[in-house]
Amino acid sequence: MAEAYLQVIAHYFAKPGNGDAIVESLTELAAATRTEPKNLYYEFFRSPLDPDHIVILEQYVDASGLADHRETEHFQRLGFGTIIPLLDRREVSSHMVEGTPT
Repeated sequence: MAEAYLQVIAHYFAKPGNGDAIVESLTELAAATRTEPKNLYYEFFRSPLDPDHIVILEQYVDASGLADHRETEHFQRLGFGTIIPLLDRREVSSHMVEGTPT
């Protein structure tokens, strides 16, 4: 039987020239997020055409995993404190998926 999980897709659009700083902070954030008990997957990818556009793919056991992630020290410090102020905008969507996580 397939299991359900929460898939999160985030598009981060950095203020011009801030892509490198965001990738540096995301590298630390990704490592910490992967240790969270309800996290199944966390990777980010930088556009080869636009270095200020980063896509983040996250998977959690359920919506509470994402809520827990947003309350962690590392997300508060790196996400809210460092990354988000460097963005022009962000687009985040989440969907419950039936199937085996990546």
